Amino acid sequence: MKSPVSSKIVPIFYLLIGLIFLCFPQIPHKDITNVDNIIGEEVYLVFTREIGVLFIVIAILIRQIYSTSESVYRLMNTTFLVVMILLSSISLMMYFLIPSHPFQLIVTTLINIAFFFIYLWERK
Repeated sequence: MKSPVSSKIVPIFYLLIGLIFLCFPQIPHKDITNVDNIIGEEVYLVFTREIGVLFIVIAILIRQIYSTSESVYRLMNTTFLVVMILLSSISLMMYFLIPSHPFQLIVTTLINIAFFFIYLWERK
């Protein structure tokens, strides 16, 4: 039986995005906000780095689960489906809550929905 596509694609994506959020937090911060508030900017950058750490942890967990046991990875498919729906709904909610409506959040939502369909396809 061949290995699931999601065991490679999803961790690589989240690892790359997490590294960008962690090492260069100004990029996603400037894309999402258009506020030039210097006083609170450090707090926002720390929060952006925390999101990067979260994405890296998600990538490591998904890959580690697959590396440990492919059968457990396949059994957790429903859990991964729920996680992708939650992540896409959070990005969509943020899109409507942020007044500038950043396009990147729609792209993130679509990517997470694509991952959802990959996990759904692998369920068969």
